[in-house]
Amino acid sequence: MTNQSDAQNPSQPAASDPGTAAGAAPVSAIERQLMNIAEELGTWLGTAERKTTDFLARPEIKEHLVKIRDTAARLVAQVDKGRDRSR
Repeated sequence: MTNQSDAQNPSQPAASDPGTAAGAAPVSAIERQLMNIAEELGTWLGTAERKTTDFLARPEIKEHLVKIRDTAARLVAQVDKGRDRSR
C-alpha cells in the first residue's frame, strides 16, 4: 500500500542538497556557478599568498627589498627638499 500523503506532498530538497541555499530555497544554476568561481578564486588567492610569503621569507629577497625601500625614501626626501627650495 502506498502512502498517499507522500504523493500529494512532493519532497523538498534538504538544506545540505547542493541545489538549495541555507534557507532551503532553490539555488539557481548561476548562483551555483558563482559559488564555484568564488571557491576556486579563494583557492588561487590562498596559493598566491602562501607562495608570496615563502618567497619573501628568503633572506636575499628581504635585503633587496630593504635597499629598494631605503633608496625610495632617500629620493622622496630629495624631492621634498627641492620642492621646499622652490617655494
